Amino acid sequence: MQFKFQVLWKTMHMIYLALLIPLDALISNKQSSCSLHGLIRGENMELGVKYVVELARALGSMPGVYRELGESTGAYIVRIPFGPKDKYVPKELLWPHIPEFVDGALNHIIQLSKALGEQIGGGEPVWPVAIHGHYADAGDSAALLSGALNIPMLFTGHSLGRDKLEQLLKQGRQSREEINTTYKIMRRIEAEELSLDASEIVITSTRQEIDSQWCLYDGFDPILERKLRARIKRGVSCHGRFMPRTVVIPPGMEFHHIIPPADGDADGEGERNDDGTANPDLPIWSEIMRFFTNPRKPMILALARADPKKNITTLVKAFGECRPLRDLSNLALIMGNRDDIDEMSSTNASVLLSILKLIDRYDLYGHVAYPKHHKQSDVPDIYRLAAKTKEKW
Repeated sequence: MQFKFQVLWKTMHMIYLALLIPLDALISNKQSSCSLHGLIRGENMELGVKYVVELARALGSMPGVYRELGESTGAYIVRIPFGPKDKYVPKELLWPHIPEFVDGALNHIIQLSKALGEQIGGGEPVWPVAIHGHYADAGDSAALLSGALNIPMLFTGHSLGRDKLEQLLKQGRQSREEINTTYKIMRRIEAEELSLDASEIVITSTRQEIDSQWCLYDGFDPILERKLRARIKRGVSCHGRFMPRTVVIPPGMEFHHIIPPADGDADGEGERNDDGTANPDLPIWSEIMRFFTNPRKPMILALARADPKKNITTLVKAFGECRPLRDLSNLALIMGNRDDIDEMSSTNASVLLSILKLIDRYDLYGHVAYPKHHKQSDVPDIYRLAAKTKEKW
């Protein structure tokens, strides 16, 4: 299997590295980051890897990034082979191959540091100053690389294993053993504990993630973390106790593909047909609106993959059980792309079949849209359609 290692160059003291598959390692003047993902490419990316490429591009566009002769983007992809060479491996099955990847990544970093040293380091290797792991498997890899390179580590956990295990057990659909077989959840939790032990800083998107999710781990106690940080600020001994500092950074959004409303359309009300419906002059609009018996009603929009944790079935059930809501609005479900339900993964197929059964149970035909395909570039237009169909109160 071929995986990608993205390198963003900077000055002698500030280097960006990005291991994009299965590990994205972005090394900046403050950090280098790592994350295991699926297929990485420059365009038409899978949803789960899009943020990695966006981050790499943003870092690569910074004026301080060092560029080789003839190279203008500040970022490019290098593939590091590891694991099976003849097939795509789901991320849950990559765990045994992580040491092989770490060996390849470490060798690449060493060679790169020496090459940079020859170009801008006066003959001395230019080493990364920190490494940042995203998700459990990349955290595992980053911890190993951090130790080998003797550099600090940062960690962003994203979907956390212990919290996911609790949620799946509450659903009652699978036993603990079945969950572990499907998601390799215990290996994931082990990697997250290792990442906690190795990290200087843990980055989260909300305070809730710190207080309600990370607190489930043996290696983290939010109360003790705050006390230790206060003692460090006062210059008081922590008696050998250490816990990574937590930092909340709310999610952002990349806006370059968002087209502002035209003049006179600032409130989201654009041109309409004689019957008052939004003019379906975009293919994705027609693809959605064809489901509705009364397209004049405002739209409730849910855009997420067909995964149990997204809880789309509960949304459909609530919509079906609330007659006033059904009378007032339509429901649009954008659940990724599919050709044949039988060709989907068992988990995604199960969610989609549950939704179709709920639509039939509550007789929601003509009230719910669930198109089979959409492109990444359609997403802004989908949101724009929802805005155009909203009712003025």
